[in-house]
Order: sequence, then C-alpha cells, then structure tokens
Amino acid sequence: MRLVHHLAALATVLGTGSASVSVKYTGQAPTGYEVTFRYTNASAHKVQIAGGLLPFTDQFRTTPAYSAAYDPHDYRPGDFFVSGLNVNTTGNLGPQGNYTGFYMNDTGNGDWEWTAPFPSGTYSYAYIIDCGLGPRCATTEPGQVPGLTFYNDPENPPFQNDHLQFNHSIFQVPYDRQYQYDPALNLDFDFALPVPAGQQGRALAVNYTSPGSTYPAKDIHDLALYLPASYDPNCSTPYPVLYLSHGGGGTAFDWPNLAKAFNIIDNLIASDWIPPTIVVCPAFYNLGCNDSGPFPELMICVRENYLATLLPFIEGTYRASSDPDQRAFAGLSLGSELTYEMYINATTHFGYFGHFSGARGPAASDTNTAGYINNVSVAANPALAERGVFVGFGNFDIAFSDCRSLELALELAGVGFLSRFVPWGSHFWNTWQDTLWYFGRTALWKQRPFTVETARRGRVVY
Repeated sequence: MRLVHHLAALATVLGTGSASVSVKYTGQAPTGYEVTFRYTNASAHKVQIAGGLLPFTDQFRTTPAYSAAYDPHDYRPGDFFVSGLNVNTTGNLGPQGNYTGFYMNDTGNGDWEWTAPFPSGTYSYAYIIDCGLGPRCATTEPGQVPGLTFYNDPENPPFQNDHLQFNHSIFQVPYDRQYQYDPALNLDFDFALPVPAGQQGRALAVNYTSPGSTYPAKDIHDLALYLPASYDPNCSTPYPVLYLSHGGGGTAFDWPNLAKAFNIIDNLIASDWIPPTIVVCPAFYNLGCNDSGPFPELMICVRENYLATLLPFIEGTYRASSDPDQRAFAGLSLGSELTYEMYINATTHFGYFGHFSGARGPAASDTNTAGYINNVSVAANPALAERGVFVGFGNFDIAFSDCRSLELALELAGVGFLSRFVPWGSHFWNTWQDTLWYFGRTALWKQRPFTVETARRGRVVY
C-alpha cells in the first residue's frame, strides 16, 4: 500500500490567517508525490513559503558557497536539498543569486495555494506575508528582520513549542524508487518516517531541577526525552542512554522538531540496529554558564553541569543505565564541539561519541591537527583509544575541514573510529539525520574499539 500523509485536512485560524499542508502520492513524475500548501489571509497582498524551505541543487553545480537553486517542478533524480550557504550575505542561490522563493497563488477570497512535487525528505516551512526584502525574503530567518512575522501551521505544530525561538512546522515525503532513484546518490530518507503505532516510542518534554538555570524558570531546566516503545520502569536491566545535543542557537527540541530524530530511533530499534534505547536531548543554553562567552569555556561549564545535574536526574528518574559502556554522547555543529569536550575530558563517563559536523571549530585546513587529540593525550588518558568514536559530515559542510582534521588526528594518535561522509551533505538537518542514522547502524552500542571491520559486521540482533 502506498503511504499517503494528510498532515492537515482542515485549516484553522492562526493570528490573521489559517494554513494547511498535504502530501499526496501521485504515482507520476517527477517524484511520485506532490505537496499542496494552503493559506488563508484576506488582507495579504502576497504570501511566500519560507522557514527553511529552499530550492534543490545537484552534485554537478554545487559548492560550499553556491546552489543551483532548482525549482521543485524541475526536479531530476539526484537533486538534493542543501543549506548553510550564507545566502543572506552572498546571494548565492541560483544564477547571479536571483532565486526569489516560493510565492503562493492567489485563488480569490483571501485564499492562497501552491502545489509542487517534492522528493524524499523532512522539510521545515512557515509562511511570511507581504515581505518587501526581495530575494532575502526566502532566506531570512525569524528574528533577523524587525517587523517581519513568520506563521507556522496550526494544524501541523512542532513536537514542542519553545518560546526562545520560532518553531517551524514540518512535513515529510516518502521515497519512490521509480522516480527518485539515482545510481550515484542514495537520497532515500524513509528512515525518518514514522514506524507503525505499536512500535513508536514516547516523546516527552521534561523539566528538571538544575541550580543556576534561568529557563524555563529559575533553577529549572528543560529537555526532550524519548522512551522506547518497550520501555518498562521495572525492567531488570537498565536501558542504554544516548545524550543527543543541539547546535549553536538551538534548543532541546530541535532534534525531535526539525530532524524527526525520535522517528529515526524508532526505525533503528525496529530494524534491530540498536537495542531499545532512551534518548535525552538536553539544552546547553541558559544553564547559568556564560552563553555569549568563548566557546571553550562554555563547553567546560556545560560538561560540568551535565555530569553533576543532568546524568543523575536521568538515572534517578528513569530506568537508565549508569554504566559508561551503556552511555553515549553525540551532537551537531556546536553540539559536536561539546561532544569533543566530553570525549577529551569526560572520557570514562561515556562509551560512545558521535561528532556530527564539528569538533573544535573552524580549521585552517584539512590537515591542521594542532590542538586535536594526539599521542601525548592518548598516553595520558588511554581510555581515549578505547571509546567508540564516530565522525560524520557533509561534502559541502562548513565543518568539513574541522572534521577532516579530527579524523587525521585520530588516525595519527592510533584511535580507531568510524566515519560517515555524506556526499550531498551541507551544514543542515538532512545531513544530521543521515549521520544519526549511520551512527546508530554502524557505531552505537557496537563492539569496541572500532576497527576496519566494525562497520562491515552487519546488523546485530539484540
């Protein structure tokens, strides 16, 4: 049976407008699916779909600073979604930077509509009304321009709203091999689609006591929590725990909101790539650390806070393992720098570390290993060579050189590790979905230390 998503069957009022989106299987080129957006606002003169919804490109016309900016109607197999190209300052979307975004069609009576084919993936979107910034309208983020308001979809809300940032709505499109297959690139993102209801874990927004925290209340902090479908608080064996960090400017709810990370974990468990696992998505801002200070000092403060407050809360509240071999820490971008801080200075607290698009920040070159792990640090802390280390990043990733330098440093220090190079990846959520999926498939809870044969052993049935 073909999968059909109806994310919003009925529009409801949001401020001055109402909205809906639906994903329908067509069985026709170019993708096999089409997405229809509807918005109602009688006072609008123009309505644009934004909020992270950008055009496509391909492997032949993309650089770390340029996207071909294909309209979805012009999709060809092998086209992919890329972001993180600093489009607000360089105007590098399409020829001469003339990409203007997706404008909805006025169908009368204040109703607006736009339909386009989309390939497999997870997409964020929002609506902006009467934007006068030209091409920048399509790439402006909420809060960048005073007075420019973004509207999400009330019938398709995010997992959890966070008042610290605008929360985009999300839609997902399945893969259709007949129309989307490309022999050079695997662009099948069905690993992020929901599993059957009986196999879905529980997603929770949790507050916990954290002295010094300023949000969401004094000495209270927040996190997103995933409990596997089979979770039993009275289970004789504690569950392994993955601590999964957001990136710079993010919140605890980014992974479940923007990456559908809990769907990915559901699929990893259902496919026997990992055992039932608890996932904790904490927030490293507003802990009482100097959030605007130098990143190294912030990472040290967060590490100390998590070890003193977060881990004891999780292990004292849920049936979560306190065995370091059953703990993992991973993160994206600045959260990957936090992961590296944990790896170097909290080595024995975790058995596995997943670096997604980052380690120490911008690197001068792909071979600049100064300041990274080396033989001296391994000699002083032999446990560094015994951990399960994973590095994942994209071909067009701003963290490319940082990750390459980390890989070289690990190699020179004699530390076994696994790597996921995403050939179409940029510094964006589809890359981090991919790296989380491969982290689970190849590294998480697998035999250590990693060797050249680790990723070739195949599925481990738990």
